[in-house]
Amino acid sequence: MDPKGTEIPESIRRLLEQLAKGGTAAPAEDGRYFARQLRLPEGGAFGAACFVRAGGPWPEAEHPLLESIAAVYAYALRAEWDRRDATLQHWVWNKMMDSTNACIYVTDPETDEILFMNRAMKQAYGLEDPEGKLCWQLLQLGQQGRCAFCPVQMLTQDGSAPSYVWEEQNPITGRTYENYDSLMRWTDGRMVHFQHSTDVTEARRLYRAAMIDELTGALSRRAGKEALSHLLEKAGEPLCVCMLDINGLKSVNDLHGHAAGDSLLKGVASAVCRLLHGEEFFMRLSGDEFVVVLPGVRQAEAAARMQAMLEEFARERPAFFPEGDAFCYGVIEVREQIPMQDVLARADERMYQQKRSLHIRRAEALLNQPRSGEPSAPFSYDANLLYDALVASTDDYVYVCDMKTGVFRYTPAMVAEFGLPGEVIPNAAAVWGAKVHPHDKRVFLESNQEIIDGRTDVHCVEYRAQNVRGEWLWLRCRGHLQRDKAGDPTLFAGFITNLGKKNKLDPLTGLFNKFELENDMLQLLSGPHPKPLTFMMLGLDGFKHINSLYDRVFGDEVIRLVAHRLRSLLPPNSTVYRLDGDEFAILMRGSSRTAADQLFYLIRASFSEQQVFDGKKFYCTLSGGCVFAPDDGRSYVELARCASYALEYAKRRGKNRLECYRHEIVAGRRRTLELTELLRESVEHDFENFEMYYQPVFNASRQVIGAEALARWSCAKYGPVSPVEFIPLLEQSGLILPVGRWIFREVLSTCVSWEQDAPDFAISINLSYLQLQDENFCSFMLDTIKELGANPRHIVLELTESYLAANMDRVAQLLTEIRRSGIRIAMDDFGTGYSSLGVLKSAPIDIAKIDRAFVKGIQSSTFDSAFLRLVVELCSVLGIDTCLEGVETEDEFDAVLPMSLSYIQGFLLGRPLPAEEFRRRFLLHS
Repeated sequence: MDPKGTEIPESIRRLLEQLAKGGTAAPAEDGRYFARQLRLPEGGAFGAACFVRAGGPWPEAEHPLLESIAAVYAYALRAEWDRRDATLQHWVWNKMMDSTNACIYVTDPETDEILFMNRAMKQAYGLEDPEGKLCWQLLQLGQQGRCAFCPVQMLTQDGSAPSYVWEEQNPITGRTYENYDSLMRWTDGRMVHFQHSTDVTEARRLYRAAMIDELTGALSRRAGKEALSHLLEKAGEPLCVCMLDINGLKSVNDLHGHAAGDSLLKGVASAVCRLLHGEEFFMRLSGDEFVVVLPGVRQAEAAARMQAMLEEFARERPAFFPEGDAFCYGVIEVREQIPMQDVLARADERMYQQKRSLHIRRAEALLNQPRSGEPSAPFSYDANLLYDALVASTDDYVYVCDMKTGVFRYTPAMVAEFGLPGEVIPNAAAVWGAKVHPHDKRVFLESNQEIIDGRTDVHCVEYRAQNVRGEWLWLRCRGHLQRDKAGDPTLFAGFITNLGKKNKLDPLTGLFNKFELENDMLQLLSGPHPKPLTFMMLGLDGFKHINSLYDRVFGDEVIRLVAHRLRSLLPPNSTVYRLDGDEFAILMRGSSRTAADQLFYLIRASFSEQQVFDGKKFYCTLSGGCVFAPDDGRSYVELARCASYALEYAKRRGKNRLECYRHEIVAGRRRTLELTELLRESVEHDFENFEMYYQPVFNASRQVIGAEALARWSCAKYGPVSPVEFIPLLEQSGLILPVGRWIFREVLSTCVSWEQDAPDFAISINLSYLQLQDENFCSFMLDTIKELGANPRHIVLELTESYLAANMDRVAQLLTEIRRSGIRIAMDDFGTGYSSLGVLKSAPIDIAKIDRAFVKGIQSSTFDSAFLRLVVELCSVLGIDTCLEGVETEDEFDAVLPMSLSYIQGFLLGRPLPAEEFRRRFLLHS
């Protein structure tokens, strides 16, 4: 069939022609084109059909349905070509249509008269002779004319639509059908309406059951996550995710039954439904947890709506539900693409903060309630469960003794550590006494005898015992004797504390310390076959800011909170340790880069938002360095050193990241250390290998009016080293102070020598922030100027915008004093800071040096051009000169020339040169 207005590929067209003529060509599928032939039982082609799908390739699941429809089309087409055997045609048609379970009927598109209906449809609708009657009278209820949703009109008016697929819930049968409607050529040559209907009632019911939580009407966990993931893939539009958890559902179930609990769940779900609008939805994440998703809603509005819903539910709460908040909630706003699990984890963290506050308020309320004096409710518990809970909640060894029989019970950990014959020991005094150090046996036996003799009910003694490794461990044994009503000893129980183990714990966090880390790693690495392990060293980013903002006591609390969080994130095969200061270590049994990445992913997500403790807000992230044994090392010292290098590298690369050790990191670290020592040698040898270069500064007429002094340094081992590398090393090592003084004196000497060649020539000198922090530097500058006879007005000191913006309050007075001497101040790299224009208003400067980043896009970027014009005009109003850096082409020069800049600098006009070469090229011939 060639649908009107649809262009069929030539290959498909040839196939159809061959099939229609009785050829034996095989069926063909070509993307959205589906072609099939029909043969009679006696052989020979009966007809052929082709279907076109506008929305892409036909799904494979629809091929059986297409086969059935193809038979109808093939028959009709063949009938068009050969009308000689109408009886055979009707017989074949009826046989084919009645053999399918689908509902099929044909109508006149002008009159809606039913021309044919197959057996399956007659049975489904309870009809005997529908032919000749109107379809909307038999198949619908209460219709006075053609159904409003009937696709016939669309098919007859829009010839480009070969078929129409839609879904209907029929009022006659109460079933849901998926309908395929199209036009076809009937046996008498006219066009008729053909409908093929499949009963999808059960499929839709199962789909809805899988998509919708039956109790609450919310989306199921799976369906809700799929919907949320789809929204998160769209970036830009704000999206709020709200997680809520019902308080006290278990208590309601226990006290009032699960029917009451279900009623509570349905009540909360109903309140959530009333909250939702448009495309907003919610899902049931678990038994008492829901997630509400609000596309296009900001966080403040989402929180307000959740709070309003909470208050509404409080007014309508069921009688069995206790007073107080019905649920806790956490709201986060998402504006970028974030993994769904991270979004849910953040919302859960916010919700947990509220839930924790609620528990604290309830506990405080209970503490403040007056005691009634009435006897308390009866309380009982399983002794075995109590023992198991105590064992699981402490690192100490728990022991219990039946004083009637003398049988002791010890914990599994104590049995393993000391090689005891079992947990239950009848002759414990002899078995355990054999483990006690000979020098401590007397005090051990005397303390136990006092309990046996009944002279005391309290037991506390320290002694040494030998473990399975032959080590003598100091133990502290504490216990208490319980007596029955007759006063006879009945139960003796207590704790044995491993003092050796306690000495390996960090007192602030309760984590194992660095000595225990070393011991654990030595055990794993020792022997001929060392066990593979992953060692991750973590450091807090910006922890000094937290101490500075609050105090060290609060800083200790942050360390403790971080330790607790890290311990909660660990997989079963891992241990976390506290190192020095703000550093931690994680030891994972097994060597796996994937496992390390997954763990750090959880850590970074857990510390990705601002936190609150004791009413104080703080934000800190962690950087990590990771090594793997035995690949990266076979000793504790080697692995710890490599992990430290990797951690340092992670902090240098931006922090809040994990870097795994590579040889290149060590090579870079070694180069850094060697360069620092070589710089120190140069300074100690009277600044050997340092040299000053000068880059010319021009006015708009291309006349040299000054220069910028630039330090250069080289060494025998590495050759010339970029200032980008050696200047930070000078600052980190403190060498910038002596080098800075040498630079200042060297440049001033050059400036004085050039005054006779260029009387008004000015030289700019770059200053480090550390030089301004040196309280003697200002007096040094003024003394040097006086000593060398230099003109202060020929000196410009350059400081970066980022430093000035961050320290304006502290350095403004100092810069004002320097300017009073006649020295001018320039702000370097202007335009790269977040508050550039604001800095112009308050900074005591004479020149704004605009960063070269704005030159590169000057010819194509409207913003860069507008920014330059704005800055020049603003500086003109404020009496500040402007200098544009980085002009490298004639086109760039021509573009900025009309902007009335005070000075221009760049490789187009001149590169940095040594002093004598600069003088010959720019001063003697100017």
